[in-house]
Amino acid sequence: AGDATEEENKLSRTVMRYWTNFATNGNPNGEGLVHWPQYDLEERYLGIDLEQKAAEKLKERKVQFWAQLMKKTQTARKHTDL
Repeated sequence: AGDATEEENKLSRTVMRYWTNFATNGNPNGEGLVHWPQYDLEERYLGIDLEQKAAEKLKERKVQFWAQLMKKTQTARKHTDL
């Protein structure tokens, strides 16, 4: 379609298969597709790019950064409150 590369066309067809499977039976998984894990407390997800891959905790590093920053901020605030 248009100026898309063959890889992009393949990705488009793959995503359409996931959506079709989900619309048909409530489950995006199907034959020949990388398994799309159900999102749960382990924060598993499917990374969708030219190559799909299952992974987990997409934003864990960012969450850790902000949690550490908040902890430092709260500690600094306690010292100035004295």
